[in-house]
Amino acid sequence: MTALSIVYALLGISLLIFVHELGHFLAAKRVGVRVERFAIGFDPPIRGRNFRLISFRRGGTEYVLGGVPFGGYVKLAGGEMLLDPSHVPAPDELPGKSVSARALVFAAGSFMNVLLAFVCFMLAFTLGVPFPEATLGLVVPGTPAWEAGLRVGDRIVNVDGEAVIDFTELRLAAALGSSQKPILLEVERQVNGEEKRITFAVQPRWDEDQGFNVIGVSHSLSDVIVDDPEKGTLAARGGLKKGDRIVGAELAGQILPPLPFTTLRAAVDSYVRRRPGVPFRLKVERAGKEEWLLLTPEKDPNLEPLAILGFSPAEHAGNLVRAIHPASEATKDLRVQDRIVAIDGTPSRVMEFVQVLEQHPGKDGMLSLTVQSADRSERTVRVDRTAFLNWLLRDEIYWDDGSPRIAEMATDAPLRASGLAADDVVHAVNGTIVYSRDEITEALNKEPSRSTAEVEVLRGETVTKLGVPRAQLVEANGVVWDTMPLVGAVYRGGPADSSGLTVGSKIQRVSGKRIFGWLDLKSALEKAQLGDSVEIEWLSPTDEPRRATVKLNCELGEELDPRLFESLQRTIRVGALESVGVGARRTVLAAKQIFLTIRSLLRRDVSPKNLSGPLGITHLLTKVAQMDSWSTLIYYLALISINLGLFNLLPFPILDGGHLLFLAIEKVKGSPVSAKVQEWAMNVAFLAIICLALFVTFNDLKRLLG
Repeated sequence: MTALSIVYALLGISLLIFVHELGHFLAAKRVGVRVERFAIGFDPPIRGRNFRLISFRRGGTEYVLGGVPFGGYVKLAGGEMLLDPSHVPAPDELPGKSVSARALVFAAGSFMNVLLAFVCFMLAFTLGVPFPEATLGLVVPGTPAWEAGLRVGDRIVNVDGEAVIDFTELRLAAALGSSQKPILLEVERQVNGEEKRITFAVQPRWDEDQGFNVIGVSHSLSDVIVDDPEKGTLAARGGLKKGDRIVGAELAGQILPPLPFTTLRAAVDSYVRRRPGVPFRLKVERAGKEEWLLLTPEKDPNLEPLAILGFSPAEHAGNLVRAIHPASEATKDLRVQDRIVAIDGTPSRVMEFVQVLEQHPGKDGMLSLTVQSADRSERTVRVDRTAFLNWLLRDEIYWDDGSPRIAEMATDAPLRASGLAADDVVHAVNGTIVYSRDEITEALNKEPSRSTAEVEVLRGETVTKLGVPRAQLVEANGVVWDTMPLVGAVYRGGPADSSGLTVGSKIQRVSGKRIFGWLDLKSALEKAQLGDSVEIEWLSPTDEPRRATVKLNCELGEELDPRLFESLQRTIRVGALESVGVGARRTVLAAKQIFLTIRSLLRRDVSPKNLSGPLGITHLLTKVAQMDSWSTLIYYLALISINLGLFNLLPFPILDGGHLLFLAIEKVKGSPVSAKVQEWAMNVAFLAIICLALFVTFNDLKRLLG
């Protein structure tokens, strides 16, 4: 963050405030209200004198250039007497003007902000504004978009019948949509080499962490390297250059199937970071020709050795098929609730593509899967190895580790009386299969009137049905749940690797401390220093207990510098005449989104924790100013300007909209709202504004500090 970018951000905000006050100034002059002072910037008193750069008087108005060059203000004659019923206003004072004249003065500031937004939109689109293209780079398994059938590489062309220009519009449509009504997405997709348009109904789902509705997608990355790699880095040593387009990869001596770039990049990163010294190849298109480049990741020179065990949790949580993507060919071979217990005869608990790539070469291009069905019967399924890798790489199967397990239960735990015990696995609640502690609560909330829940419990291979009091199951007092994920990747050469820990294992203890979840593991290693010895105990993929003492000294491999890649972007640039229509449409769209946001806040489809204040807005503009793109900075100024203008029109005392509300009441009843009511409303509003300011500042600080 440079000082210059901060200055640009503050000047941008000052421009918005200045234009707002200019609106009040011009309207006051228009209706004959005397303007006592019009200031650009602020002129705070210092040792009895106002800090000013320039000050002069003309036409009864004092014009000031303040010494603090941010913002501005306008002082209107009689403006401070609005609440004084004993004051007899002069003809050129604000209280002495008609209702319509006063309304014009109060509304003019917001009008100028909307007008500025329109002009800024015109200018930005004339220069050319880059947007993240509405092409999907990730569709998270189990989310609404995945369940509806959307795939990586789909390009969103409209939402609920309205054309989509950039990915942000898709995200806003989901966030501001109703959690009770699906949104209709029309996408362009390559089907057998042909471009087809398909419509999907996607039901947004509330995300507690983000505080708004989501559908589970992110935008795509561009496959073109945007800058020459820094000398000595992995990319530079491998011969990558600016303008290269990455079209393929070879990992563990095997060429990956054709993949969308964001998926390909994630696969490469997942592989090389954990395998320092192991070469791999990238296929690039350069000057119209394709060639293979050999890259060898070394130990990351920018990272000191870390006091960690050197493994990561499984991204694909286990070997249980929780759901299959509607468009996947996997439905021909697998069913929901199937569990793949072995690949080519080797027991397996985690379906990670690196594991399959390195450990399961297959025979004649085929893999033999030992599959356990929901009824515990087993069958053998032969699948094409490339197809299976595709299922894993493209997230076509939603994998899970199974159901929530009770790790420990206190002797006085209320659930004991209902028949539950330690090591029980809760499989279903009221007929709904559950996969986590949270999903137990969700299943119970589907039928809140039921006082007793029907719970299916797995004890070894036996299924037991129990009637459990709903309240006891919700509270689960005295119960510790096992949430520790399986080992998904082991860093080559690290402590876990040297101990014999393998993919699919489950950590049980660290230095004698029982581990029930990932936070427990982090806590157990919190005070550990580089080189410390710790004892780890785990269950192997075949449930054999293992133990080893290791030294915490893990070195990670390099990865491709993420700064070499940008979001897949689409720059919208129009001519001067066309910019008028584009600017008008974007102004209307921005205004509509503001009203939808307010509606969503009121009906709790968006959490107030997403609100931002001056600190957050300044930080946003600072980051935009660092992009070295005047068009983007102007575009964001337009968005903030229209937000400022419409926010001021809200019918809330202190704001311009509050004054307009009082004027509307005065117009209807034929006399002003009593000074006592106005004063009471202003005081309450002032306290509310202070509370709101503190709340949004807390939000901003929380986001800035991570």
